[in-house]
Amino acid sequence: MQILDGKKASQAIKDELKIEVAQLVAEGKKIPHLAAILVGNNGASETYVAAKMKACEEAGFKSSLITFEDSVSSIKL
Repeated sequence: MQILDGKKASQAIKDELKIEVAQLVAEGKKIPHLAAILVGNNGASETYVAAKMKACEEAGFKSSLITFEDSVSSIKL
């Protein structure tokens, strides 16, 4: 049995993605971009999205956060 170090594996994947994103930029292609939409103020959701945005930054991706009050009834993007 082999024990996997999740943090090391995760960082290795992010490092590899960062290299691939740099290649895309060098080829004149677009950088991957995560757009997250949060409705309301749920602490757990805010923490989850913040972690995803941090991971994007570490991997060389762009990210945007769009927030709405929980009273929003419809969204036109």
